[in-house]
Amino acid sequence: MKETAIKQEPKWVDTHCHLQLTDYDLADLSFEFLEYLIIPGVDVDSSKKAKEFSSNLPVPAYWAAGLHPHDAKNLIRQKEELSELINEADLIGETGLDYYRDHSTREEQRENLIFHLEMARKLLKPVIIHCRDSFKDTYEIIAKYSGEFPVILHSWTGGNKWTKKFIELGVYFSLSGILTYETAKDLNLSVKKIPLDRLLLETDTPYLAPGIHKGKNNKPEYIVETAKHLAQLREITLQELSDITIKNTNTMLGK
Repeated sequence: MKETAIKQEPKWVDTHCHLQLTDYDLADLSFEFLEYLIIPGVDVDSSKKAKEFSSNLPVPAYWAAGLHPHDAKNLIRQKEELSELINEADLIGETGLDYYRDHSTREEQRENLIFHLEMARKLLKPVIIHCRDSFKDTYEIIAKYSGEFPVILHSWTGGNKWTKKFIELGVYFSLSGILTYETAKDLNLSVKKIPLDRLLLETDTPYLAPGIHKGKNNKPEYIVETAKHLAQLREITLQELSDITIKNTNTMLGK
């Protein structure tokens, strides 16, 4: 009598998961679909918490230290401690430019981004970039460092024009639950043009829950919904997408 093989569900890497910014009871979360995850900081305190969380999860985790563009005005005050954390972290970020909110001046945001990129150049660590309504400036700044270290465009939302331009820089495009929204038609079109070896997946927990869970706090397990949508867009199986995105994340991390 032949034994029936147990079908294994595809695994995923959540490349952007702010578990340290939630009040979740970790025992209530499902990590069974995760190969591993990455926990980015948004300031000194959250970067320290990212480090702590990365060591206390039921799956492997990496952590990043950085200062979010919203808080770029605090760079001078946090720079020394942030530099120490960045030296210790697995990745750098999140940093970047957010011209939608402008909680810090655009000049402060650009100075903050350049600080992180210079640290990435020095340490040859991947850097996680937040880019909202700031494609031109983000592109021009990142282009000066092209090819020196891995760059992840977190929760990518660009259309065809900017997707094509950033592809030329060899960056990674990390896709979030936004991809599943009915309003994301341009994003869905542009994602079809991204080279398969540049695709990553994320939840941005606790933000940007996929369409089926929209309005709820996001969770790592919801990455499966974004993966299903992306696999359909790219006309590949879930297992193929799983293999591709795990390999891409491993390459980005130098594993």
